[in-house]
Amino acid sequence: MTDQRRKNKFLIVLDIFVNVAGMALIFTVIWFLFYRYNLSEFLYKKGTAVLIFVYSIQFFLFASLYGGHNVEYYRTSEIIYSQCLSMAFVNIVTWLQICLIDRKIVALWPIVLLSVIDALFILWWSVWSIRRFRKRNIPRALTLLYSGSRPPYELEEKLSHYKYKFEVKNHINTSCGYDRIVEMLDDNDGVLMGEIDPELKSKIIKYCFERKMPVCIMPNVSEIVLRSAYVISLLDRPMLICKKGELSLLDEFIKRCFDIFASGVGLVVAAPFMLIIALAIKVYDKGPVLYKQTRLTINGSTFELYKFRSMIVDAEGDGVARLAKENDDRITPVGKFIRRFRLDELPQLINILKGEMSIVGPRAERPEIAEQYEKDIPEFKYRLKVKAGLTGYAQVLGRYNTSPYDKLMWDLMYIEGYSLFMDLKIIMMTIKILFIPESTSGVGENYITAQKSYEFEETGERIG
Repeated sequence: MTDQRRKNKFLIVLDIFVNVAGMALIFTVIWFLFYRYNLSEFLYKKGTAVLIFVYSIQFFLFASLYGGHNVEYYRTSEIIYSQCLSMAFVNIVTWLQICLIDRKIVALWPIVLLSVIDALFILWWSVWSIRRFRKRNIPRALTLLYSGSRPPYELEEKLSHYKYKFEVKNHINTSCGYDRIVEMLDDNDGVLMGEIDPELKSKIIKYCFERKMPVCIMPNVSEIVLRSAYVISLLDRPMLICKKGELSLLDEFIKRCFDIFASGVGLVVAAPFMLIIALAIKVYDKGPVLYKQTRLTINGSTFELYKFRSMIVDAEGDGVARLAKENDDRITPVGKFIRRFRLDELPQLINILKGEMSIVGPRAERPEIAEQYEKDIPEFKYRLKVKAGLTGYAQVLGRYNTSPYDKLMWDLMYIEGYSLFMDLKIIMMTIKILFIPESTSGVGENYITAQKSYEFEETGERIG
């Protein structure tokens, strides 16, 4: 099985090469047919080669960023969407490059033709590559190791979306003891561990490492903090030093400068759209355009967050803080549209310019909802080590109704691994999820927040 999986890895790399080479070849044909002969002699040889190379690199980077080559885990539709989005960005940028090279506005229709041919190629490649992968892939048989009274069925349900990659063969409770666990492991390809006793977890990791067996771990807070540690030499031994969970003064300065620049430019660009949205909200029910709500940011301080009102006036008349349900009847027709593409979030650019928020950071929670979460997850307050953000890891890699604990894990990964490059990456990833309906799905009927409530009436809503 190990040899087959190594072969699979090589074939995936080969598939990626076919994908990038095919896109570059299509661009080369369009370039020679419609653009190159309009340009100066300077670009006759080396310039052409450089432009084709740059096109290839851009497409590879965008497709990698959006998961367009992740045939191991993504569905066919997700691969096609990611690749087409990457292609659209690259083709637009390439057209602008050609305009700069030729020092005039060149014809756009060849780029449109290029995009159509690219889309057909992407469709063929995605279906071909994924079918090849599924056909030759051997699902990895895993032992699901858990503690407590019942197996983590929610985790197993998520794994069911990757049946071609993983297959849970056994469920083992840690109470059966180490000897029984390793005996069961020998019949499978690896182990998936949730939150179990740290000493037992360490022993199992060593056992699997010795036998070259893969280990899948659902990390806890401590493990995420350790992930970002850096190594120093303490005489003859390595030492891990964990970050303090906060940004350095230099990082804060760079992040603030970026926030001012990005929010200022964003407000200028978005101003016409914001005016249209404001008029649509006002015309619909003559209610207020903006909705203000108290939210939490760095160090637990509060601020008034601005949003375009997407619900009926006085949507929380009973005073209970809730997230939005799916198909919530309090969301107006205008609200459904602006929430679908997250346009209701645009006024938060004002919060960012004022310094109350950042472009990227943990989602700004309401104090009442955060208090509910902290009853079961005391570590939830760790998210407040940085400013709340308009977008973030939890928003782009999770969903609106992702559990609070999972959101905490993503937010901690962001805080511990912060860099300006990470902010730019998350901003680019945000563009992708704008067109994915699941990313804004409301919570279920039995939820007030993203965590089921047993203390309150089982209803659910989100405001703003």
